[in-house]
Amino acid sequence: LLESLRGGLAFASGQSLEANLLLLLGAKLLATAFCLGAGLIGGAFAPSLFFGAVLGLAYQSAAGGGLSLLADAIASYQSSVGIPVGSWGVIPQLTIADAPAYATIGAAATLSAVFRAPLTASLLLFELTRAYDIVLPLLAAAGTGPLVAEFANRR
Repeated sequence: LLESLRGGLAFASGQSLEANLLLLLGAKLLATAFCLGAGLIGGAFAPSLFFGAVLGLAYQSAAGGGLSLLADAIASYQSSVGIPVGSWGVIPQLTIADAPAYATIGAAATLSAVFRAPLTASLLLFELTRAYDIVLPLLAAAGTGPLVAEFANRR
């Protein structure tokens, strides 16, 4: 997975990173459903981590592209009205966090939604990464995951 993010592995050449990630997600979903349906030994723990990490990476990639387009649009608007680019503050320099942070947060949210254990998911992924800078988003995503799952089950 990390090699595909770094560009070292091409799953479907000519496709975007989001498309490759969603292709991996679909393949893993089908394989997990087949294994669970066939009664093979396995579980939902590792697949839920994988699903969350891939969705987090896809979201980070899409959000980064959208934010880049927004920054370019603001910069072109500033130059079209005769205002120096960047004079409105930090709007054209908007950035997002790195991909591993989004993957970790997505994995925590999915794990907490599947098992309805937000504190366990938060502590587990924090212990794995020791990333102090993502503790609050990790807790927020892990706390929101079971709520979204419960809301989806009611419908």
